[in-house]
Amino acid sequence: MSTWIKSDERLANHPKVDLLATTLDIHPAQALGHLHYIWYFGLNYADDGDLTRYRRNLSKAAKYDGDNDEFVTALIDTGWLDENGKNLHIHDWLDYHGALLDQREKDRDRKRKEREIKKEVESEEILIEDKFVVDKETRSSMFQTIVEVWLDKSYTEAVANNEINSDVRGQVNRALKILIDENKVNSPDEIARRAVNYFIRYGERPTPQALTRRWPEINTAVSDQDRRQAKKNISKQLQSAELESWAQTQGDNV
Repeated sequence: MSTWIKSDERLANHPKVDLLATTLDIHPAQALGHLHYIWYFGLNYADDGDLTRYRRNLSKAAKYDGDNDEFVTALIDTGWLDENGKNLHIHDWLDYHGALLDQREKDRDRKRKEREIKKEVESEEILIEDKFVVDKETRSSMFQTIVEVWLDKSYTEAVANNEINSDVRGQVNRALKILIDENKVNSPDEIARRAVNYFIRYGERPTPQALTRRWPEINTAVSDQDRRQAKKNISKQLQSAELESWAQTQGDNV
């Protein structure tokens, strides 16, 4: 984005321009050009008018081919730069370009706020994307399924018998929250399936707490018979390993 500076037409015949031209032994039009280059540089790299850090490079910034120190001294002597100790400022910079600086500051604040708002919106979008949502109807079906696999009766029957008291409702709701938030469950059928696996594994119906605690391991069913067979397989492997070790020992002794 281009930036405009205030350049009064009276500068063309300003005594200070002629004085600078005389000091540097150049044409007034050239002196005016160097001044504008200084101002352009200030707008881009020192918008507060402070050129202290650029003192050794001002001739280059102004496109002046002569000696830098001579050029800076001439600008100071003719009133185009203000020197205060080691500090160097463009003369009356804020008076001429203060409004521009205010506008730039407002633009920076506006852009900063826009970035903050954008970041907040993106963060909210990420949270929305990351949040696992289950609709009300599915949640209700999941609630009923947990009750049924726990109490071994239909939800309608449990309600008719006044078995859905505050304690039961609290336990089921806590289990439901864990299943949805931590395990990303959104299917009553999945709850029923794993409840059956739990029964096969442990020979009893799962409470809501047991269902959530054992959720990962009841993805598959393992019966007592399966466990006994697994123990037999492990025992055979151990015996085989012991036999192999013994045979190896005997071979070493030959």
